[in-house]
Amino acid sequence: MPDPEIDRELASQILNSLGQGVAASRIVDGRWIIEYVNPAFAQMLGVPVSEIVGRSTEDFVHPDDIPRLLESRAKRLKGITTSYEVRLLRKDGTTLRVLITGAPRIVDNQPVGGILVITDLTDYYTVLRQLKSSERRLMDILEFMPDPALGIDLDGRVIFWNRALEALTGVKKDQMLGRGNYEYSIPFYGRRRPVLADLVIQGYDESLQEEYRNLHRDGDVLTAEVFIPTFGPEGSHLWLKAAPIYSSEGEVEGAIEVIRDITENVKKVNALRLSEARYRSIVEDMPFLVCRFDRDGVLTFVNENYCRYFNLKREDIIGRSFLELIPEDEREEVLRRFRGLTPERPYVTYVHRVKKGNEIRWQRWTDRAIFGQNGEVLEYQSLGEDITEEKRIEDALRESENRFRVLAESTAAGIAIMRDERFVYVNRAGEAILGYSRNELIGLPVWMVVHPEDAAWLKKMYERKMRGEPAPPRYEFRIITKSRDVRWLDYASATMELEGDKTLLATFIDITERRRAEEELRRFKDSLEQMVKERTAELEKRNMEMERFVYTVSHDLRRPLITISGLAGLAEIDIEKGDVEKARKSLQTIIRSVERMDLLLSDILELSRIGRVINPPEDVPFELLVKDAIDQLAEVIKKRGAELNVAEGMPTVRVDRERLIEAVVNLIDNSIKYTPKDKRPVIEIFYRDGVFFVRDNGIGIPENQREKVFELFYKVDPKSDGTGVGLPIVKRIIEVHGGRIWVESDGCSWTAFCFTLPVVS
Repeated sequence: MPDPEIDRELASQILNSLGQGVAASRIVDGRWIIEYVNPAFAQMLGVPVSEIVGRSTEDFVHPDDIPRLLESRAKRLKGITTSYEVRLLRKDGTTLRVLITGAPRIVDNQPVGGILVITDLTDYYTVLRQLKSSERRLMDILEFMPDPALGIDLDGRVIFWNRALEALTGVKKDQMLGRGNYEYSIPFYGRRRPVLADLVIQGYDESLQEEYRNLHRDGDVLTAEVFIPTFGPEGSHLWLKAAPIYSSEGEVEGAIEVIRDITENVKKVNALRLSEARYRSIVEDMPFLVCRFDRDGVLTFVNENYCRYFNLKREDIIGRSFLELIPEDEREEVLRRFRGLTPERPYVTYVHRVKKGNEIRWQRWTDRAIFGQNGEVLEYQSLGEDITEEKRIEDALRESENRFRVLAESTAAGIAIMRDERFVYVNRAGEAILGYSRNELIGLPVWMVVHPEDAAWLKKMYERKMRGEPAPPRYEFRIITKSRDVRWLDYASATMELEGDKTLLATFIDITERRRAEEELRRFKDSLEQMVKERTAELEKRNMEMERFVYTVSHDLRRPLITISGLAGLAEIDIEKGDVEKARKSLQTIIRSVERMDLLLSDILELSRIGRVINPPEDVPFELLVKDAIDQLAEVIKKRGAELNVAEGMPTVRVDRERLIEAVVNLIDNSIKYTPKDKRPVIEIFYRDGVFFVRDNGIGIPENQREKVFELFYKVDPKSDGTGVGLPIVKRIIEVHGGRIWVESDGCSWTAFCFTLPVVS
């Protein structure tokens, strides 16, 4: 029967030699008091074991993470084992991120405290940060990245399906590009359904936590894990990351999703958690390889996991040297490491290869020497784990770095790395775009090549990026090349770590010609919009005129027709009665109505011809045009005793002579017509500051009617002679010549018609 003292000693030595922290607590007066910690946990905190025992775990946990600790304790009181991440407060003031697996401590079937296994996550997060940095640098070369990736547009059609994804799914790019309706999910799930990239476009929903594990949103980036039982021989655990794809204007135009098979990692993590949850059988069931051996490496103890890992039975291992499992070229180094342990330096961690059947794998081991009272080595206790996948990730990182260098030098886009606002790397394309050699650029302040007008805001963007604050994913600015040319760049950047320093990785292309084309297009568009606007306004104006024209013509023509019809009937009755005189008066009124209709139709016909029937333009002194107009109105002028004052030295105009005489005749006749009968008309015709004037001393035109007088059939005095077509004819003649006409008046004693015409220099 096994000796309990030996088992306790063995368990104590194993716990003390673990690289992981172990702690046991008991509930005393409602507080969870630490009763035991191993040296590894004390080393994590940077304090002696004696300063930990007797205190509560929350004394060493970051205040922001204590709610997570308390939640875990509540579950342990219900008999539930939990795992959670927290930050430990070290003695030197720094924090250490760890994974704590806590299980209830049971006495008489009642929880009386907890047992904690604490794992340092520093290396884990270091690898994750390095991988994340590598992903940023390789965004422009997704086609060759080792991780499978797909991209979709806003309509859910596949726009990207890289080579790694072809290898993962067995579906070729040509079979998938352009496909929509969730067809890209069939190779994974066997059916159509949204994927993580769809959620980036369609929106994040908390209810999706049921479909994904660890679904997390960081800004507009989603990450998650999912288990697909139908993907792969035994199902697969996939890590997913999706982010929007932006256009050069900063608009979302699709989404990209990166997929990573983490089945092996998940299995390893699950095995670790299972082992930690069953800490009471830590020696046999923990996911690490545990063994004890002497100075020659002869094994005296191995745990069950050690046997399973090497597919050997315990009885076939005990008594043999573990060095047989290590390649010969590494055996001496392994011997040197554990034989060099002393009471002052009792443990060491190192990495080496092992032979597992016909396969070579990587392991990390922590060896601890167990010393007797006289300081002699009694035995060695060792804890190991397989890190083959971790090594593969590191190798992939190095390979990605090399691939980045090759692709950076061969790409047509400029690539630059900047540290402390200075260039530390520029590729060949960057040299060509900036106009400087690489030797001239390295160490040169970035702002030396930026256009002075763009340098201030670009520096703000640089500082925001380096501080990790939100900044546009890409933007455009100007540079000045070595030859002093001003060029436009389309620029995108991301932060990355280089040799332990935070740097900025930028890609850029020369878009000078595109910007010039866009500017030309913008000017053309503005011009076209103005032309359309002017033409639309003109058409609207013409339509309004046409509506008024149709209404007025129908009204003004109908009225004399009604008069004619009525008078004709009366004349017929008068003739039947023999009243010839009364019939003659009716017929005379009919004749006047017909004459009015004829005058109206003549004016309408004249208005319609303006702009269609054009006489060849002539260079004519304006005074001569006025003289011809006065000659045509000589009888009217004489009859009214009108006085006309025509200025001398008026310019020569290039016009349709007959039409301009017609316009001047209308203006003079209109001035005479609207001068009161008891007042002598005085009309002035002159030219000043590029404008011609026909001014009278008539009744004036109120301000609210100065635009209306140019409307078809409108008359200031409805009882006045004329048809109301004269001024619209004048306006049309002036505008056909490219001029404009308007009215100035005091509203009671004078009116001036002002207009412009093409003047001959």
